[in-house]
Amino acid sequence: MIRFFATSLSSYSAKVRIALVFKGVPYEEVPPPGGYRSTEWKALVPTGTIPAIEVEGVMLSESEAIIEYLEDAYPQPPLLPGSPMQRARARALARLHDLYLEPRVRALFPLLRNRQRTAAEVHIAALALAAQVQLLDTLAQPAPYLAGPVLTVADCGMVVSVTLGQRLLVELGEPLSLPSALAQWLATASAHPAVVTALMPWNAATDEWLESIRQPFRATA
Repeated sequence: MIRFFATSLSSYSAKVRIALVFKGVPYEEVPPPGGYRSTEWKALVPTGTIPAIEVEGVMLSESEAIIEYLEDAYPQPPLLPGSPMQRARARALARLHDLYLEPRVRALFPLLRNRQRTAAEVHIAALALAAQVQLLDTLAQPAPYLAGPVLTVADCGMVVSVTLGQRLLVELGEPLSLPSALAQWLATASAHPAVVTALMPWNAATDEWLESIRQPFRATA
């Protein structure tokens, strides 16, 4: 059985959890020993990042590498389409998530706790995320999933980060409006049974995290 080192709040853990659930891979989810910032964890994963998996005593980190391993080790059901070009396009969209869209979501984190944040700062960050969403809309052309008729690697990270980006911008008072095709994709992907199951702990942890951020603001209101 795979040991899956993750935290409920981690978006990248949620991304890999979707792949694990989708493929029906037996796994045991455990927290990083000592916490993912600890020396103990870095002794196992020198980058100190999560998630990671342990397979027969071998540790593997980085979400894309983990999903590629799962695709090779558990090819059915596939998370990559059939033809070489379709597979490459799905991978390209997954990279778009990791390198471009998710960092724009992460850039919203410090603004959430900043009581001195300005409307201009929020607007600039919202525009940066909206630009990546528009790029996704241009490149993906959902049908109804990002890379075609079935869930693929392209969807695993995006469904988490687009959802989170929307939630954070609502908290910051500048809601993100999705293009119609992406709005339909997000509704379809969010309703996929594997996504629903895999995101249960992430949704609960995100609710708790956002509530913890709201409390200090309420106390000073």
